[in-house]
Amino acid sequence: MRLVNRIGYFSTLGLFLVGIAYIVVVTIGICEAGSEDPIVDPVLAVMEALTLLSAPIIVAATAAIMETASRERKVFGIIALVFAGIMAGLTSAVHFVALTSGRQTDFAVLEWPSTLYAVELLAWDFFLGLSLLCSACVFNGTGIRAAVRWSLLAAGGLSLLGTIGPIMGDMALQRIGILGYGVGLPIAAFLLSRYFRANQGLEPARSGG
Repeated sequence: MRLVNRIGYFSTLGLFLVGIAYIVVVTIGICEAGSEDPIVDPVLAVMEALTLLSAPIIVAATAAIMETASRERKVFGIIALVFAGIMAGLTSAVHFVALTSGRQTDFAVLEWPSTLYAVELLAWDFFLGLSLLCSACVFNGTGIRAAVRWSLLAAGGLSLLGTIGPIMGDMALQRIGILGYGVGLPIAAFLLSRYFRANQGLEPARSGG
């Protein structure tokens, strides 16, 4: 279990740092392009590279969550890992296309409405949302476990609500999902890193954890 906790700690800490870096890069892009115009290269390319990087980290973090689940809650961890794997595969394919053939053919991958953008939202809003909600079900109790549970529920619920945007054709509603995986996920990742750090004995576990 010590190895599992180390993987969990470093993957969730990495996910938190990638999330912060993504927020910084997006902020730079908005400052350069304005709030009305789309973000363009090289800032867009950095955003897509960070998204590619985050996909395997999310899978690793979810695998660690599954391994720390109690026997009766292990099923939630397994379901969460499957959903995380689907999400990672979908978003990796979209951003690999965007960074390679999309740029070589001047094909706008992430402009709505488009098929690949719909796939991207399926990954982050739907499958990641379900994965986070199932991951939340792994954690019971109080203390840091309760904080992790509620942060995962909030991030997952907001992400899932983001699917309303593409379904209704109103992308303003999709911003709800951005709050989930853009803000809620880094917060949940930070709390998870604290949880895994405490579990591996690098600092005393809090009471009720």
